[in-house]
Amino acid sequence: MKLTIFSRLIIIYIIIFSAVAAINLFAIYQFGRLNRITNSILKIDNRIIDIQKMLTDSLFSQMRYGEKGILTKDPALFDQFHVARDTFDKNFKEAVKLGDDQTKGLLKKAERYYKQYQFLFLEEIEYIKTNQTYNQKRYKERKEDNLGKLIDVLRQLKEYTQESTYSKIRILNKAVDDSRSASLVMIGAIFILGVIIPVIVTISIIKPLSLMKKKTHEIAGGNFEGGIHITSPPEIKELADALNLMCLKLKEVDKMKTDFLSVMSHELRTPLTSIKEGATLLLDGVGGKVTIKQKKLLSIILQEDKRMIDQVNSLLDLSKMEAGMMPYNYIRSLISPLIKNIIIEMESMAQTKDISIEEKIAGELPPINIDAEKISHALRNLVVNAIKFTHRGGCVIISARAGEKYVEISVSDTGPGISREDMEKVFDKYHQVHPADSNQVRGTGLGLAIVKNIIDAHGGTVWVESKIGEGSTFTFALPL
Repeated sequence: MKLTIFSRLIIIYIIIFSAVAAINLFAIYQFGRLNRITNSILKIDNRIIDIQKMLTDSLFSQMRYGEKGILTKDPALFDQFHVARDTFDKNFKEAVKLGDDQTKGLLKKAERYYKQYQFLFLEEIEYIKTNQTYNQKRYKERKEDNLGKLIDVLRQLKEYTQESTYSKIRILNKAVDDSRSASLVMIGAIFILGVIIPVIVTISIIKPLSLMKKKTHEIAGGNFEGGIHITSPPEIKELADALNLMCLKLKEVDKMKTDFLSVMSHELRTPLTSIKEGATLLLDGVGGKVTIKQKKLLSIILQEDKRMIDQVNSLLDLSKMEAGMMPYNYIRSLISPLIKNIIIEMESMAQTKDISIEEKIAGELPPINIDAEKISHALRNLVVNAIKFTHRGGCVIISARAGEKYVEISVSDTGPGISREDMEKVFDKYHQVHPADSNQVRGTGLGLAIVKNIIDAHGGTVWVESKIGEGSTFTFALPL
């Protein structure tokens, strides 16, 4: 029996509907699978990594307070030790509850070393309380041995959890590939039928899946920046949101690689401050008469110590900003007084190089919602940079104007300018511009990175315009 056109169309649409229904069911299954893996990364793996960091921090706190308490016999330090120990125990229990068999095995080994350390410490405290003599060197060596082994086990826990995370990411990537392959099969089938509806459906699935595949490849390559914007279908949007959240968490994991530098910077503050105070006392003659040569050497020490303290403070500030731990106190304020204060503050620095600082404010600026201290910090960094790179006898101009939606503040100099290649990286941390005629300029490469973080936190933007030999202009815009 010959089928009518209507019947054929009905059959074709039934086939199309069946094909679309089948592929959607498969997609829902894959999305559910991907969501489960993503949730596993977010709720278990990343949490264990966070706990590992907190365990390490608690351990270092115990070691610090414990050793200081033994030396000073200060009960307050022992109390701090017990607080750190309680924090360690709490986090340890949570890690055991979340972990798999491999994780629990590592935690069991860590627990053994931790109990040995605790036993040695408490036994030593008992000796101190009862004024008994004991072999302090032997106790210290045994405690350090157990701490070293414990830290090594915690490092193994971190490495195992990270490897587990990357393994799950590879599974995500394969699942996306499988989904893409299934969608391509659907395209072929519907293309044969010559119906446009399946094409639309296919595009709506292929495009977001391709975006997610690209993102999973980027994640595998170490790029943890999010930014996938998908509005439909809802299942893919949910997965994309989860993937974006996962990127943020993985970025935090990646940041842990720099934690050692941050911790060391924090620990350097105390000795650097002590060096500064000691050198100042010697320079003031507290330790006896100081010769001219000795004064010169002490002045050099103070100058270099101040530079190191500034570098450490910049590194700690940037670490806080990147970790989202920098507090901001937003108040509607005028920007003009901040500019005037910066000019007054920077005048002495500019005068040493015979550089003039000019102010150009176009009309009356409206108040804006800012953290005045942080914006002053950003503006100060830009002015310091401008003075550094401006030739003797040059000029630095701070200008400001109000637009319809933004207030723009610019810092211009008459320095050597910045190449196009450097302009693309100038706000990256640790990146330093070294013009051909500015070999003496030193820095940490953190000033402009801090500026960008501060302006981003205010919802603004910052950029640079420059020509070689004609100077540079750094501008940031803050919303009204």
